[in-house]
Amino acid sequence: MLMKEINVGYFKSFGVKEINQARDAFLNEHPDIKVNLIPLYQDQMEDALDEGKIDLAFTDKRDNDFESYQVIPLAEIGIVVLLQAGNFMLGQQTIELDELKAIPNMLIAKTDEEAGELHYHKDILGIKSPFIAVDSFNEAALMATSGSGYFLMNENTADLLGNDQLQKMFVLKNGKQLRQEYIAVTKKRVDKEIMDFIDQLKTTLN
Repeated sequence: MLMKEINVGYFKSFGVKEINQARDAFLNEHPDIKVNLIPLYQDQMEDALDEGKIDLAFTDKRDNDFESYQVIPLAEIGIVVLLQAGNFMLGQQTIELDELKAIPNMLIAKTDEEAGELHYHKDILGIKSPFIAVDSFNEAALMATSGSGYFLMNENTADLLGNDQLQKMFVLKNGKQLRQEYIAVTKKRVDKEIMDFIDQLKTTLN
């Protein structure tokens, strides 16, 4: 008898901590199911769903409505800026987006991801800084430490980056905190096991 499989595409920028936690908890309840985790760019999610390569997408909403699919909100996570310590007051917890416009914003993206990330930062978040593309979070952290710019993460992933030379602050836009919307996207009619996995994701994130 073949083991049932669920293919889950997850947005690379989220990292693996939460998706691994959700998978492990799900497998404790469903040991007869195999869960395959597939890292994807945000722009690849809908095509992967259309082509049947994944059963479920774990991503952020941005301006994609996924109108042919069921979209399930999971969590809204605060966005933080990371930049060289000392640029702003020690202990400052928040910063307005406009206060960053003279500092380069580093887009963490491979070449084929740059257009999507630029659209997100410039058109959706409304960032007015000059942009620099870098390959990885490690490269961004090194450049930020040297004063070459800033980069954005959500507060969950930023907590994994321990670096005393970087200052972290929540980002505001006109006084309102910017948040990243985590969503699950799947077919409008799916098996109970996929909904169980989505419920586990929601539990892990909240």
